[in-house]
Order: sequence, then C-alpha cells, then structure tokens
Amino acid sequence: MGVAGWVIVAVVAVGVVFALFGWDRYRSSRKVASKSSQPTSEVFTDPSTGKPMRVWYNPATGEREYRPE
Repeated sequence: MGVAGWVIVAVVAVGVVFALFGWDRYRSSRKVASKSSQPTSEVFTDPSTGKPMRVWYNPATGEREYRPE
C-alpha cells in the first residue's frame, strides 16, 4: 500500500473515532433530566436533526443539558 493508501486509512480512522466519541456532544442527554435545572435563553439548531434545542443549566453542579424545544 502506498502513501496515498495510508493517508486514506488514517482519515477513515479519525472519522471513526470522531463518530464514536464526539457525535453526541450537543444531543439531549440519555440520562434522566435533573429537576433542579433551569432553562437558559440559549437556543440552537441541532445540526444532525435540524430541531431547536434549549440549554438547561443546573446551578448546583454547573452541568448543562441540551433538551429539545
């Protein structure tokens, strides 16, 4: 396999790692939403679904949650 083949393998490997570990960053959390979280004024469009998401903030823990509007 030549240099071009190794470059393609490296790009595919980086893509797989990103897909496995970075894809869910802005999606809503799979865990149960905290009752002490408060909605913020931050709203953005989820690039994978096109749906608006609101940011919720838990002042006790500093955790941010992303919930669909």
